[in-house]
Amino acid sequence: MVTTSFLMVDGNIRNLQGHIDRLEKAAPTAPQFRERIIAQLREAPGSVQASVTIENNHYNVELRPPRKLNAHVTVDAHGHRDERRHPNIKGLDHAWQNTATANSRRQGADDGLLVDESGQVIMAIGASLLAIKGDTVFHSTHPRSLPSVLEAPVVEYLQAQGCHAKPRPQGFNINDLRSSEVWLVDSLSGIRQVVAWVEYGSKFPVSEIRPVASFVPTFSEVNDHLWKNAQQI
Repeated sequence: MVTTSFLMVDGNIRNLQGHIDRLEKAAPTAPQFRERIIAQLREAPGSVQASVTIENNHYNVELRPPRKLNAHVTVDAHGHRDERRHPNIKGLDHAWQNTATANSRRQGADDGLLVDESGQVIMAIGASLLAIKGDTVFHSTHPRSLPSVLEAPVVEYLQAQGCHAKPRPQGFNINDLRSSEVWLVDSLSGIRQVVAWVEYGSKFPVSEIRPVASFVPTFSEVNDHLWKNAQQI
């Protein structure tokens, strides 16, 4: 089974091809359902939160009203030991991820972090992490990371604006994250910026002074770029 999910606005989807590629890479039967899936999506008016699941010879398209999420987020700095059984396939570990997210929210955070056995940060519970410092955008290529479909377009756009991209094969050190501008990237919420960290029950706001080069666009500007270049279903 594989799932991909995204926000669709008036038939526009950010990096539609990326979602198709995710399904077809993980599910060999996916191509036979493509036209039927697209037809169902085209019938959805306005803004919808879409989820497409393929399992063996079956597919399912689920459409819901979009969730209203704050673009500025607080993150639980105390990482959750990653217990996902299928870290490289979206959808198979939702139950465990939902439990981990609920635990972080009880600490007063919006989201949490997944860490490996050495304490390195793999990703956020349900989103990719980008850490920007100076003129460099760092992105996790940890073996257990599941990049958002939007991660590649975001990194490519930042590179086009003059940023350098540097992979983190071992994930992130929490201290590196706390000294950088951190974005959470996923296809439902787009890009959200971390504005505070929660640690041992205390909330520590991020400095309003950006630790990035002056030419680096804001997360809002990159979000606007993604929608401007969204594909019509």
